[in-house]
Amino acid sequence: MDVDDFRDADWAIVEVLRDGRANAPLIAEQAGYSAQYIRERLGRLKQDNIVEPLGHGMYALNEEEVPNNDG
Repeated sequence: MDVDDFRDADWAIVEVLRDGRANAPLIAEQAGYSAQYIRERLGRLKQDNIVEPLGHGMYALNEEEVPNNDG
C-alpha cells in the first residue's frame, strides 16, 4: 500500500498499534471511528502486511511495512 492510499483511519490504526496489540473495538474507541469501519480498514491493512492478525481478534503492527509519511 502506497502512502497516497492511506486514509486518516489507517494512520489512526497505525498510531494505536504502535502502543501495542489491540482489537478492533479498542482501536475504534481510541481512534474515534466505528468498530465496523476499523474492521474494514484492518482487512485492507492485513492484505498489505501492515498489520498482522494474532488470533482472537487481536492485531499487531508490522512496522517495517508502514509507508513513509514524511513527505
